[in-house]
Amino acid sequence: MAQNRFYRVEIFWALVLASVGHLSGCSLPRPLQTQYIGELGRFEFRRPDIGFDGVVIGVPYGGAQPDAVDYAQSIRDRTGAGLVIAYGFRKRRIAIDRPLVHTSPVSWQTATSPHPGTVYAEYKELLQSALAGPLKFYVGVRIADDGGRLDRLEVVAGGLSFDQVKALKNSYARIRDRLSQDGNLAKIELALNPLDEISWSPFGVKNHGVLMLADRGLILRLPQLLTAPRFKAVYREILARWIIEARAIAQGTSSRLPGLEVTRLPHGRIDAVPGSGNLRGVVIAAPHGSFDWYTGELVEELSYLTSLPAVVTRGFTPTECNGWRINVNRPTERRYPMDTVERKTDRAKAVYSDFSEIVFREARGALDLYIDIHQNGTEANIDVATVGVTRQEAAVIKSAYREIRDRVLGEAPEVAKVDLVIEPFDQVAIGAWAAKDHGILRLAKRSFHFELPAQHVFYRQRARRAYTRILAELINHIVARRRPEMETKAINLRLPNHTR
Repeated sequence: MAQNRFYRVEIFWALVLASVGHLSGCSLPRPLQTQYIGELGRFEFRRPDIGFDGVVIGVPYGGAQPDAVDYAQSIRDRTGAGLVIAYGFRKRRIAIDRPLVHTSPVSWQTATSPHPGTVYAEYKELLQSALAGPLKFYVGVRIADDGGRLDRLEVVAGGLSFDQVKALKNSYARIRDRLSQDGNLAKIELALNPLDEISWSPFGVKNHGVLMLADRGLILRLPQLLTAPRFKAVYREILARWIIEARAIAQGTSSRLPGLEVTRLPHGRIDAVPGSGNLRGVVIAAPHGSFDWYTGELVEELSYLTSLPAVVTRGFTPTECNGWRINVNRPTERRYPMDTVERKTDRAKAVYSDFSEIVFREARGALDLYIDIHQNGTEANIDVATVGVTRQEAAVIKSAYREIRDRVLGEAPEVAKVDLVIEPFDQVAIGAWAAKDHGILRLAKRSFHFELPAQHVFYRQRARRAYTRILAELINHIVARRRPEMETKAINLRLPNHTR
């Protein structure tokens, strides 16, 4: 008995000392360090406190935006996250949180340029090695440089499901309303992409930059109004509390909302978006989510609207692969723009193996129906290559598309009517032969490979919104007809009802 008491006392004091060590680690800020990038500029950074590895607040324009630094330091002080502030790069027009995006091995940066167009490689290395190892949650802070025209807080989310994004928006409104009791202080609204449209393009940072690097992340673009002292005094606290709650939502610790499962690979990532229904055997995918612009975002929203699981890739483009594109939905890659012949390589085989394994995992069994979404800049129609689809089935789908398109576009007459051609009823320009022969399309009982015309579907917000709804309803129709006994069963479609 005495020996047992001794062990209990020893364990008690070990726990006390561990707690004291943890508290002291959290209460004493890590020292500020500096890393110079030649004569181009510098990074000032502070490592995360104990227990916050992988959580970082970043300010890409610290020298030009001292108010962004102030907000970031407030969030860091409340959370214990790491902090990285970049100084000096902006005046030389050097990008920090994203690389130069290109589709060929020849960059547009000329050899005579006195400095590089980006220091993203150095920023990425700092975030991964010096600060936190794998980047789990990143928060970027910047101020809108628009002469004060922006009147709302604009935020881009990465690595979060639509349900989590909706929860984030509700969380912000609740915290803001509780803390801004002063009737003379305007309540700043929040536009949260991808739920809402915003006034700037996050494509590079989301599909090639820091939001692709981080498992989950947010980039905050604050209106000039929030730099005024009376607003700053309140909104520093609002944003600090919101980021604390946002991290909990992203990690799934504050709710049971479905989140994305992230698979990191050397040249990109694969995100699995869980379905919210009980249907098995059906998956939507964007295997070229970064290369085929907006298809990743489109498939994530189609997953939300249809309740179907989805698999979205980012990266694997010439930007990440030194001029090559890994094809992902087949075990090959090709060099852009010179080569037309695809080559089987070990890295392409590895990526395809991971991608197909994740697709089958999300199908939760046999893959009855697989739908690939792509875009191109050469065709005027929506081309649909198919596997396992009869001529009669294709004719029914084509007729359903026309009915859905005409009904939806009746509310948006300014959007062009795009025709759909589908195999084997029609001859298509893009037949997806490689993916049929040795790729993912041959692994499902029925496969659909959609090629969407970029100029008609993606380039304008109004068109994107209309065709997102059209495609969601069409996929619903295809899913309902996948077996004869299901023809009369409709899948519950969540029509868009959020701000656009």
